[in-house]
Amino acid sequence: MDIMAILSFLLLGALIGILSGFFGIGGGILLTPLLLVFGYEASAAIALSLMLTLGSTTAGTISHIKLKNVNPKHALLIGAFGVVGTWVATPLVFYLETLDGAKPVISLAYIALLTYFAISFFRSKQHVEGSVGSESVPRIGFIGLFGGFISSLMGVSGGFVLTPLQVKLLNTEMKRAVGTSITAALLIVLSGVVSYAIAGADTNYWHGIALIAGAMIGSPIGAKQLQRFSSQLVKKALGGFYVAVALSVALNLLGFNDISLGLLVVLALTFIVALFVRPTTAAK
Repeated sequence: MDIMAILSFLLLGALIGILSGFFGIGGGILLTPLLLVFGYEASAAIALSLMLTLGSTTAGTISHIKLKNVNPKHALLIGAFGVVGTWVATPLVFYLETLDGAKPVISLAYIALLTYFAISFFRSKQHVEGSVGSESVPRIGFIGLFGGFISSLMGVSGGFVLTPLQVKLLNTEMKRAVGTSITAALLIVLSGVVSYAIAGADTNYWHGIALIAGAMIGSPIGAKQLQRFSSQLVKKALGGFYVAVALSVALNLLGFNDISLGLLVVLALTFIVALFVRPTTAAK
């Protein structure tokens, strides 16, 4: 057991956990591209990322329930449909690995989805503060299925699609969407971890446990900071975050690994510093 490596993964989990708790995105959206840059196989990177998001979503769920940011009915329905989506995606990833096509497919999916949702955030209208969203079961089911599929395809909680889809399709206010997404993602991620374990992903579980512990430390900190910012500002910040991650993934796909890695590190640290140095304002 490499103690320094475990401590590094613990710190990494804590830093990503802060962003996860704030944005309701699980954290895998940063970790999967990072591990791909480091040369991990897609299935191993996804399995580790899902373990990280298991920690961040567990801690984030507890925090957002306490902050009353969760629609329990929507969270359970989205999570249940999402479980189905995870079991569809996992065998697809292993099949793509046999064709040496997993990394480019996952990278292109990241770029396309992140760019689309970033644009939707920048163009979206303001929603009524505290709005729980509509009760359309077909739309909720679609959100869950799609989020679960993306979760196991990319090693993410699915929150980066669950949050904007709730805003867009259900007209849910941003903070409520964040809390509901991370709660639904807990079910989705747990299912994803189990599916990859059963499928035999080559994963260092000590590193995974360190990521879980770090995420559970960082996620509540990020969730608490969310209350200091308006929903509109959170949407714009998340849109910018998505654009930067998409650019990093594109650079990695083109072979600029060092630049891609540097951009991810600078992006994460910049957002974390901004959360704590910005003066407290009334959320509007």
